[in-house]
Amino acid sequence: MEDVPNLADLHPYSLRMSFRDVLGRIVSHPRVNEFQTRLLGRSRVEAHLSPVAARTFAALPIGTVVDIGGGTARSRSMWPAGWTYYSIDPDARVLKVEPTEKPIERLVGDASALPLPNNTADVVLMQCVSHHLDDSIWPVSLAEAKRVLKPGGSFIFLDGVWRKRRWFSRVFWKLDAGHFPRTSDQLESAIAKEFQVIETDRFNVVHHSILVTALPMPE
Repeated sequence: MEDVPNLADLHPYSLRMSFRDVLGRIVSHPRVNEFQTRLLGRSRVEAHLSPVAARTFAALPIGTVVDIGGGTARSRSMWPAGWTYYSIDPDARVLKVEPTEKPIERLVGDASALPLPNNTADVVLMQCVSHHLDDSIWPVSLAEAKRVLKPGGSFIFLDGVWRKRRWFSRVFWKLDAGHFPRTSDQLESAIAKEFQVIETDRFNVVHHSILVTALPMPE
């Protein structure tokens, strides 16, 4: 029987949760989230992300990717099978996601305390995660991304941004499991404190989105 979300999947104190929190818990279920991302233009996002990923392994046949907040790890397909791919997510339900053709190391963990040693990754990927992190965790998550990234490695950041005048985007943010969308300036300013930005791509799907490629700032 297909694994679908039900009330038993919710927090035991779900009756005390707000409607938005309950909705967010359902939307974040791996199967629901996979459907939602396809509906909201996942193919267009991948068209921007794929060439960035390809540049990271063009001269590196074997390497390691750390996907922060990886969920179903749908971006695994963008890197060669020979690469090690860690998908780290706080939701233990992702451990039940069916195996893919390419191997994935699925770990349960928090963006503010990644369960990996220093200098693990050639690439750290953080996509559609920042809007789930409050202002106390967001800068810590960037420091953690830098910590596990090897010197000279690539940090790839992708997320939608908050734009007050984009009314339909505001509607979808209301329905999102993440409660902390930020403006482009806020995101880029925080990233620049830990990383040297190499390239920034901007495009529209449901939300206006930014795709940042950066290197770790030298100590």
